[in-house]
Amino acid sequence: MLQEPSQNIKEKPTGECSALSPAIFDSFKTISLDELDKMKLLGRFDSKFVFHRSKLESIINQMSTEYHVLKIKNQTVFHYESTYLDTDDFKLYLMHHNGKPERIKVRWRKYTDIQKVFFEVKCKTSRKKTEKIRTEEPAVLPELNQAQSELIASLGYQDYCLKPKITISYDRITMVSKSENIKVTLDMNIRFENMVGAKELPLLVVAEVKSRRLTPKCLFIETIKKLGIRQGSFSKYATGTAILELVKHNAFKPELLLVTKINNERP
Repeated sequence: MLQEPSQNIKEKPTGECSALSPAIFDSFKTISLDELDKMKLLGRFDSKFVFHRSKLESIINQMSTEYHVLKIKNQTVFHYESTYLDTDDFKLYLMHHNGKPERIKVRWRKYTDIQKVFFEVKCKTSRKKTEKIRTEEPAVLPELNQAQSELIASLGYQDYCLKPKITISYDRITMVSKSENIKVTLDMNIRFENMVGAKELPLLVVAEVKSRRLTPKCLFIETIKKLGIRQGSFSKYATGTAILELVKHNAFKPELLLVTKINNERP
């Protein structure tokens, strides 16, 4: 019988998590949304790092010489909501769990601060490269339309009846290298929610370095490695599903243990 992993993850009050200093980005040069969109990076390699929120401000303070920060209307932290779709028996989740090199994730992504919605399909290739297909939509639809269904079928998933399974919300900071086509995202205040429950992980930060190179070299990676933060595999969708659903999760035990460790860690 599967045991729900969330029973082992003790939540901490959000109040234990200190807010970022309002002046933290004062020394950064900024980049606009239009400039960021020109980067595209729809075909890229991802490097992920997970760490305690208490380390975030120190890391950011070391980045201003080599990174721009995304700024829109004097705002540098933006709220995202991603609703992931899967079959009733979680076929897409299990592809990831079972280590299938070529797989997809399907989601609606809502940028709440700028009121934009995208339908996105992330395709992972056998070369560990991520290819993203996205279309802007007027709103999140309750079910896929014909064009979206045809797109999923064209990728080899003709018989997959996809439905919304989990919504993941978080706040994101985006930094862009001044010298290379490298984007760094920092996700915090992560909340998983499905039809029957929710989990908040206020002490967790998920950092992602997105680059056209498999092994990018940049100040951000050098800095966090000096803090003993190791690169590893981490999927918010897989982790949230493993926490909230009664699904097979043995392959994700290292990620679940890391979440528990960080949640219990004192600054």
